Amino acid sequence: MPATLRQYKAAAVQAEPGWFNLEKSVQKTIALIKEAGEKGCKLIAFPELWIPGYPYFQWRVNYQDSLPLLKEYHQNSLRPDSEEMQRIRQSAKDAHIFVSLGYSEIDGHTLYTTQIIIDPTGTVINHRRKIKPTHVEKLVFGEGTGDSLNTVVDTEIGRLGHLNCWENMNPFLKALACAQHEEIHVAAWPVYPPASTLRHPDPFTNISEMQSEHVTPAYAYETGTWTLAPAQVVTREGARLNLPKRLQDDEAAVDAEAAVIGNGFARIYRPDGFRAVEDPAKTFEGLVVVNVDLDEGLLTKRLADFGGHYMRPDLIRLMVDKTPKTLIVDAGNVDKEPESTLERLGLAKPLPEQDEE
Repeated sequence: MPATLRQYKAAAVQAEPGWFNLEKSVQKTIALIKEAGEKGCKLIAFPELWIPGYPYFQWRVNYQDSLPLLKEYHQNSLRPDSEEMQRIRQSAKDAHIFVSLGYSEIDGHTLYTTQIIIDPTGTVINHRRKIKPTHVEKLVFGEGTGDSLNTVVDTEIGRLGHLNCWENMNPFLKALACAQHEEIHVAAWPVYPPASTLRHPDPFTNISEMQSEHVTPAYAYETGTWTLAPAQVVTREGARLNLPKRLQDDEAAVDAEAAVIGNGFARIYRPDGFRAVEDPAKTFEGLVVVNVDLDEGLLTKRLADFGGHYMRPDLIRLMVDKTPKTLIVDAGNVDKEPESTLERLGLAKPLPEQDEE
């Protein structure tokens, strides 16, 4: 259906998460949702693994040092059918806002890099997981199943989609989003170091400038979407918490993290890849707000709609399997329609009734 609201404000978060602290993370999430609502925004976009923060320690510590951090990270990750999730959903309802939220999700004893979209009634209308964790992330997170390819949903503010980190660089996922006629996109980013830290043979693709100046605008102009790119900020105390436990009282070790401290890189781009707002300062914490006009994307797609007239499905097609897979299949019900991951996790349950004051 066509969007009924074509001009509105949207916000991308650039802030420090509540590292290794679920309650602090939830409180910060709710506060930012409330602030966005008070600013008149219809959408707020959070970074990848905002709750309880992107575990960038995984790139920097050895196996033994990683274990206490990994245990603490798991203990402070978010269960989908939990009181904490209900509070976040209620905050979206109270603020009358769409929320794209990235979090570390507990399912059984495995963590997943998850994104959900909550609508202004507090209903979860989309749930997906990163389909392939990147490099060392595979030591922390599992992979999304078939319904994680449901990346775009039809809403009153347009066809809204989201992806995690380098999924925004994946040409197949971009083609999938184009085919779903995406209009506004959340490119959720984690913590990245700046280019000044780059050492051979580490590729240029692995620093913040690549994501903010190349990957994100490329997503915008290739898909013809408004693209919000939220990002995380690390303070000195945040850097301390991501050090091995044995080094957290070592000020010299914290000093050595100087390059990643305060390296925020949130951006917002128009459908033609042009900057929509001024870049925030790297140390800025808060909301980057943009005035969205969906009609600004009409000419971009009119000239190059890769989900329509500018593609040749008789020559090139993308085959996908959106069926969720489980470890157990009942031989007596092999033809039964599989339950979606969203439903299996309890995210389809309605919010509890609020007591009237």
